[in-house]
Amino acid sequence: MQQGPVVLLPDRSGPRNVAVILLFGALVLGLTGIDALRQGALEDLPIGQVEMTIETPQQSGDDITVEDYEAFHDLAKERGAYAWRGWSMSVGMGLVAIGAVGLFLLKPWGPQLAVVGATLSLVGGVVAGFRFQEAAEATLEGLLVETQWQFMLACGASSGLCLAVAALPLLNARARLALFSHADLTEES
Repeated sequence: MQQGPVVLLPDRSGPRNVAVILLFGALVLGLTGIDALRQGALEDLPIGQVEMTIETPQQSGDDITVEDYEAFHDLAKERGAYAWRGWSMSVGMGLVAIGAVGLFLLKPWGPQLAVVGATLSLVGGVVAGFRFQEAAEATLEGLLVETQWQFMLACGASSGLCLAVAALPLLNARARLALFSHADLTEES
């Protein structure tokens, strides 16, 4: 039995749902970037924060002192790890947030801008992660070195997930039809 052409109808609610998710993700990851900039601007980390950070590794047998962690902080700053993470996450997630607003309004530039922002965050976050990891390996030992590696993976995974979500409206035919109303997305069966 032969059927006629399959006509796709625009999906206007799907892209808007994605936009809300992107906006919340951009807020969380953007705050991470702002925190990295704030910590990178500190000459010395607050002693209470450092003591709390090294408490668990010390209890598990790692010989880490406040001075070791300050040396890590100084080396990470010197290698630009805080700046890479801070600027790439802040600017990238700012672009994602603006793109999310555009996507919510069903503007074609919305998901494109979100993809650019998420890519910027992903690349900058991974570069920063490697710089933090190098600083950790040079100044710390044991659990904190492993923690830096896991934080780099978490940052990369979060940015990568944000990139995947931002690309969804560009990959889905019904969402593309809502964004690019002039596109002909019919398919012959």
